[in-house]
Amino acid sequence: DVANRTAISVIAAMGLNILTGFTGQISLGNAAFLAVGAYTTAYLGNHGMPFVVACPASGVVAALAGMEFGIPSLRLKGLYLAMATLAAHFIVEFTAVHWEAVTGGVGGTSVPSPVIFGYDFSDDRKLFFLIVPVCIAHLYFAKNLFRTRVGKAFVAIRDQDISAEVMGVDVFRYKLLSFAVSSFYIGVAGSLLAYQARIISPENFPLAVAIDHLGMIII
Repeated sequence: DVANRTAISVIAAMGLNILTGFTGQISLGNAAFLAVGAYTTAYLGNHGMPFVVACPASGVVAALAGMEFGIPSLRLKGLYLAMATLAAHFIVEFTAVHWEAVTGGVGGTSVPSPVIFGYDFSDDRKLFFLIVPVCIAHLYFAKNLFRTRVGKAFVAIRDQDISAEVMGVDVFRYKLLSFAVSSFYIGVAGSLLAYQARIISPENFPLAVAIDHLGMIII
């Protein structure tokens, strides 16, 4: 249980590191995007979608949500951007509480255990061999991302966005892409959290989670 939760937190923190550590965009929306990923998995899982579809699909839905809330990043920076992403938390929390047909409201909703090739990952010991490899794969991708043109553009925006734009970097496009990649990571983490917790409710995604993840990046 501890190893699984640690690996999930590492994926989510790495997602935030892509956005905040390498692109310089402060976000307090981690808990919100975790919730988006988790509830997407719960909905898809309860409608018969297998893990290999539900997990990446949850990342994609979270990425779309991240891009939506990342639009203000063209004009907002620092504390102002943090406040804009904080709004995402309260919007998602309100939706989770009141959209009972999908989320189960304050009572929460159950999540079926993941099944791959007929093998049921029904407990923490079995989930360890699913969650940890997914964590390693995401860390490997992130490591190599910053060796690419996209990764270097992220770093240029963090260091000096005006200079980056003068050099031909499409700042708005890469900021949105950073939000998308970051939120995809967090959405996958939320999906794995849903499978690990088996029952999710708004109480699983307090604002303190976002603050804790941001603290990990700052440290």
